[in-house]
Amino acid sequence: MPLPKSLSTLRERPYRLLWTARSISAMGNALIPVTVVFAILRSGGGAPDVGTVLTCHAVGQVVMLPVGGVWADRLSRKQVLMATDAIQAVCHGLLAAMIFLHQAAVWQFAVTYTIAGMAMAFFTPASRAVLPELVGPEQLQPANALLGLTDSTTKVLGPALAALLLAVSSPGTAILVNAISFLLSFVLVSRMHLHRQVQRSEKQHFFADLRDGWQVVARRRWYLANLLCWGVWNFAIAFFFVLGPVVMEDGHGGATAWSVIMITGSAGSIVGGLAALRYRPRRPLVTTNAAAVLGILPLALLAPPAPLFAIALGVAAAFLMTSLVGEVLATTQQQLFPEEILARVSSLDWMISLIAMPAGYAAAAPVAQFLGTRTTLLVAAAVIGTPCLLLNLLPGVRSVQRFPDGTIGIAGERQTAAPLPEATSILPRTTSTETPGSPGR
Repeated sequence: MPLPKSLSTLRERPYRLLWTARSISAMGNALIPVTVVFAILRSGGGAPDVGTVLTCHAVGQVVMLPVGGVWADRLSRKQVLMATDAIQAVCHGLLAAMIFLHQAAVWQFAVTYTIAGMAMAFFTPASRAVLPELVGPEQLQPANALLGLTDSTTKVLGPALAALLLAVSSPGTAILVNAISFLLSFVLVSRMHLHRQVQRSEKQHFFADLRDGWQVVARRRWYLANLLCWGVWNFAIAFFFVLGPVVMEDGHGGATAWSVIMITGSAGSIVGGLAALRYRPRRPLVTTNAAAVLGILPLALLAPPAPLFAIALGVAAAFLMTSLVGEVLATTQQQLFPEEILARVSSLDWMISLIAMPAGYAAAAPVAQFLGTRTTLLVAAAVIGTPCLLLNLLPGVRSVQRFPDGTIGIAGERQTAAPLPEATSILPRTTSTETPGSPGR
């Protein structure tokens, strides 16, 4: 039976191997957020220790993202993905062994998750940058969408499977399953033959490569503006995740109501991933920036607060939007920038997002204490909506469009992510009217 057009990328064996590998490792990784908390607590740690371990993971990832972006552009991205899978498999395998032997200590969790975060800093830009080497430009969005849909689905199923494993066994079992998932991913990726190799730029000093990658973004000021606006979006939406449980606990349904909201949001993410398989807007940045305004709904509905069903529907709409927008923007990024610098561009994108959301988590409670919860939520809603709408006034944002052949570029230039003509410089030629964006995470 022939596959639907939206799933046609699965006919490509290299992409099919990558998708299978990512699906397996994503499911294994989805066990960890629930498991690691109980593993630390059962090993004699407390809430501060849990916070320390999670912070180590985040810091390891943020600090190493620029390094990961450079090396994912310097080396074969397939080899980078294999290396990160191997590191994760070893780290989690050793940690599982320590738990089974009752020798696990908090510092071991901290070291493991610092290294895991550093490995993710190499994996993330390489994983996005490798796609143009596997499928054609017209297939990039469904290829991104399938991977995003898998991530959304595993985030729903993972906690339930983790709870089941914790009920019948120790946390070490779930961590061992995660290690095995990375080992299987390693094997699958090793069998992945790229359709073509990216022509690398001549190697320079590490900091010269880092500078060149980021200068590409800085030269396209419209693109940098889009990245920063989505960073603001991530900062503001973090207020919802911090203050939402507080509002629900204050006589509006408590943990049960909050669970309903989160489940509905997860369902919205899955629907958004399905929509991204087929929906291809003619003006990707104008459309995604306009859609970003839906992020207002969770914050604005929580402020009164509205009835539970209204908040849940608002969250579902916002999560649907972020899932759909994320895949459209990833595809746009992959085609607007030369493939030889794509990992560095992606690393900057992820770094801004990863810094913005923890900053929002940290700021939410103090701001709410100063302004009041209702006012804080309404201010955060305004912060989400306004910058993205203003971005669409920039000529460069409006100039990015999808051409009849399905590729994305700048109107009047027909520029895609092909290698640049001059080998002496990787900086793109820009005009004074350029502009694109970065997905909300």
